[in-house]
Amino acid sequence: MKRTLLTTIALLAVLLVQAQTNLGGRVYHHPNIMAEKLNELSKELDQKLDSAIIAAEEKAEKEKGRKLTAEEKAKIDKEVKDAVQKINALKKGMKTSITVEFKDEKKVVFKADMSISDDALKAAGVSWIKRKAMKAALAVAPSSQKGTYEVKGNMVIMSDDEEKDTMYLSADGKKLSGVFDKEMKFTLTRTK
Repeated sequence: MKRTLLTTIALLAVLLVQAQTNLGGRVYHHPNIMAEKLNELSKELDQKLDSAIIAAEEKAEKEKGRKLTAEEKAKIDKEVKDAVQKINALKKGMKTSITVEFKDEKKVVFKADMSISDDALKAAGVSWIKRKAMKAALAVAPSSQKGTYEVKGNMVIMSDDEEKDTMYLSADGKKLSGVFDKEMKFTLTRTK
């Protein structure tokens, strides 16, 4: 009886380990990993708006060697608020969607779709030529990369033969977390 129970437990453990290492057929996705970070930056800007205005006024007073007039203060106030509005407009128009698709027990495809709205760039005061240059750069950027992966515990180590990237699988297998561009943490949700 004990032997049968131990054999059953060992068999279940082997099956669980195999189930964890083969992510084939799974797809993880996030529609815009930048949204949270850009919202944080926007809140930070809003909190620092008053101190930015005061700092700009102090700098202008130091340069002029006198106190600013009400008109000059109003102009600085407007310039700082306009700059914040431009940043907020950019925030609304930037999007980075990420999808990780595990093709089988070894192959993975990483897709990143980056886009910037032309209207957002206009609202931010970006010139026509710079907008066209940015769109051209995004158009030629690779949108997907193929590679291989291996699972070690909750770590999913992906490689494209040049470099490795590690992502982390949640205990229930529904979330896949990683870091984009060395600073921006993100979490993808399993869709398939």
